[in-house]
Amino acid sequence: MAIVYTPLADPLRAFVAASRANTSGPAASLLTAINYNADIFSDSPQIITGNYGFDGYIGIPGLDGTDAATQAIAASYNVAWETLDPALNGAQRAYTSGVSTSNALAVYGVNLLQADTIPVVFSHPVLPTRLNPTDFLVTRSDGTQVTPLIAAFLPNLEFNERQTVVIAGDFGNRLQPGQPGALYPVSVTVVNDGSPLELLTATGPVNAVGLTVASANAYVAGNGPRLVAAKLNVFSDLGEGGPIGTGLASQNNSGSDLYGLRARYRLRLYTSAGFSPDGIASLLPTEFERYFILEALDDAGNSVQITQAGVPTTIGSAGTVTVVGLADLAQAGATVNAAYVEDHDNYYDVILEGDPAAIARLISVRMPSSGAYQQVFSPGGPGNDPTAAGAAPGPFTVGSSDHTIAITQDLAGQRLVTFVEVDGPVLRNPWSSQPIGTNLGVAVTDTITGQKIFAYSDPAGLRFFASFSAAADLATTLPGGLASTQPIDLLDTTALTPGSSATVTGSLSRSAAFSSTLRFYEVVDRTGGVRDPLTGRVLQPGDPGYQAAALNPANELASAGASLSVGDLDVVSFRFTVAAGMLYAPVVTITETAQRYFGFAAANSDGISHFNGFAPNSYGIEDLQGGGDRDYDDLILSFSLGS
Repeated sequence: MAIVYTPLADPLRAFVAASRANTSGPAASLLTAINYNADIFSDSPQIITGNYGFDGYIGIPGLDGTDAATQAIAASYNVAWETLDPALNGAQRAYTSGVSTSNALAVYGVNLLQADTIPVVFSHPVLPTRLNPTDFLVTRSDGTQVTPLIAAFLPNLEFNERQTVVIAGDFGNRLQPGQPGALYPVSVTVVNDGSPLELLTATGPVNAVGLTVASANAYVAGNGPRLVAAKLNVFSDLGEGGPIGTGLASQNNSGSDLYGLRARYRLRLYTSAGFSPDGIASLLPTEFERYFILEALDDAGNSVQITQAGVPTTIGSAGTVTVVGLADLAQAGATVNAAYVEDHDNYYDVILEGDPAAIARLISVRMPSSGAYQQVFSPGGPGNDPTAAGAAPGPFTVGSSDHTIAITQDLAGQRLVTFVEVDGPVLRNPWSSQPIGTNLGVAVTDTITGQKIFAYSDPAGLRFFASFSAAADLATTLPGGLASTQPIDLLDTTALTPGSSATVTGSLSRSAAFSSTLRFYEVVDRTGGVRDPLTGRVLQPGDPGYQAAALNPANELASAGASLSVGDLDVVSFRFTVAAGMLYAPVVTITETAQRYFGFAAANSDGISHFNGFAPNSYGIEDLQGGGDRDYDDLILSFSLGS
């Protein structure tokens, strides 16, 4: 048996099974703290692509059937329709890629009308608990910037597939660049929304704020969907599946589900968008040779092409490689015909068997996309009968072009990562963002690759599971002598709905002999202006009376838990509430010296900055007058806002 579980894995298995059994259906059911045996597709975190997906397909009024009347509705909203034999009794997804307003509301909890999409394809898994539409900013061709209405993993719902986020909103139209009125996205950027988006690396979580990518226009020739990565692993079922309610097609569709013990290796193809032969129909498990060519090298370094499934191909003296078939499509046992509906996500698995030495010779995947090889389209493609009477007028997204992607060999499982918080958010080191915990032992072992997943317990007893080492329960000590400082992020709830509130959570550490207390006070702007309760005037940092006004009880954040302190070399968590529409800045009071230092240098008695921003919503504090040793680790704070 390749996978061995110890009793320590019982909470992990129960937590994942409970998530998989969720039948509720909304996209929010995917936002559980599970990244399980997930792929890492590049050396450093990045957005690989963020291309315009398609225009106007999400939120079509009345698109709730498969009859002629529904087809006419699709055409009236310029949504393509597939011509199928009625005897196949196909599901609606076999007829169209459009989504009705009622279905969109049920799944996303948002009223969408003819929304556009962009699949944001990350190189690393996204931590589900940090995902919000406000994490993204789309810049359009006219210079305007818009925040998406939704951001969701769907259809990339499996526990090992959460590298792609699909955002939807009003991003553009189908006019060609240069035409009057043409509007389309030109870039996608991750921004700090108060709860910074995080990606999961092989060594733990990292901040994604600031990542950006240009957006290609899917209605321009040459910008069709493409492979962005091809990653080869020994086959494992770990991380397969997701909540049942969000997509039955993604259940029991793995290589072992379809091919049993023949699933020896998995070549995971990662794509810029969902693939379809016409924008609606599905790829079939038997159609490897319709789309793909694998390349290997023989003993002399010459190219050997693998073009057929089920036929062993000799790779020099290394042995043979056989393509068994495609997987990560529909459930095993689904009838394979024109009404077959796969999960239409950003992943396709080529299942392989063969000699290990020959498998290791694989170097690339090619999609010729012409001649004997079928193009693929995103879900905005034309369908199989775009010239039929009464069909949608188009234009439609363009098809793929000939391209080749190198294969990343990961047969030892070094580019797979797991982080599952079964008891809720665990304590993090505020400097590194690493979860803090005591290693309880090995919970899961892959006996083929040697990969291990460990069980941990944080200082409060909260359990989590990770394939990487957790941080120790100690404050971080940084080198001193920092010559310049970076601005800090304030507690900002001005974007929240009036009358609502935000929960501020995070961690605080101390590496200092002096004790201190960190509090927050209301400011009227990001430059630190404070309204003097006695005069009503707004004072800026450095103005006479600023400190007294800032420290007046009328300006202090009085929420329970908002006064923060910690012992030397310790790390603690905190949690308090802030009302919407507020902006708060920090001030630290040093117990032994009675000095107070504000987040704005001009407000301090020595005129220097005692706060240094390390990352979004993370900063360090220097507690000595005049700057001391300038290590800015005497206190380190990291926080996140959750509405």
